[in-house]
Amino acid sequence: MSKLLSVTDRKYIVPAVERAILILQLLGQESEGLTISQIAEKTSISKSTVFTILTTLHSYGMVERIEDTGRYQLGIELFTLGSRVLKRFDVRSRAYPILKRLALETQLATHLGIIDGNEVVYIEKIEGQGPIQIQSGIGWRMDVHCTSLGKAILSQWPQEKIQAILTDHKLLQRTPNTVTSVPLLLEDMSRTKDRGYAIDDEENELGIRCLGAPIFNHRGEVLYAVSISGPRDKVSLNSIEQFTEKLKQAAQEISQTIGYVKEDYLAP
Repeated sequence: MSKLLSVTDRKYIVPAVERAILILQLLGQESEGLTISQIAEKTSISKSTVFTILTTLHSYGMVERIEDTGRYQLGIELFTLGSRVLKRFDVRSRAYPILKRLALETQLATHLGIIDGNEVVYIEKIEGQGPIQIQSGIGWRMDVHCTSLGKAILSQWPQEKIQAILTDHKLLQRTPNTVTSVPLLLEDMSRTKDRGYAIDDEENELGIRCLGAPIFNHRGEVLYAVSISGPRDKVSLNSIEQFTEKLKQAAQEISQTIGYVKEDYLAP
């Protein structure tokens, strides 16, 4: 997803590179791949330009062509590059055993996310137990205003910064429960900060309730969060307290592994 750029920033954008990025982002949303015609239609880029860009990307291994269908999909080179990026997130390797334990203790899916603009990017996931699986995966992006990860992170930021994030971007109505009012979201952020955890009450996906807690780094900054997610009958409003104690404990342990030393982590 492209970022919003100022007029000054846009004058330095290289159109050909931007079009290549848009095509890669589009292919990332289509697991079965797309034909040149489909890409051209979805991006409003001419077929000849799409062909030229795909040929270049293919030569570098960033896209692959499915011979039987003529469709293009993301190539293995992108996985290689992405793996190198993930290595920068030391928090991921340090958090993994804690996330795994949390998933076992709660029998719920656990996620580790990092904020990027007005979105949260999942950088780790461990599946929960049960027939209902959470529709998410490493690398997925979700809006901050309707996810427990996003709200957990924002809740620890200054109110002016939260308001800027919420007002500068369209707040999509993902479900009937999604809150798209900035004043109501600011109130939610205040409650979240007070109790030390965020609630996504079927705001991102109907039938799924999520709880999130912030992770502090060695400077006391919050850029990451951890969450647990499951069906609403399993994560009932009556059972939230028992889950949040385990969740906050996990978030505190992850914070400590990346250098956070404050002892009264989110103390009431």
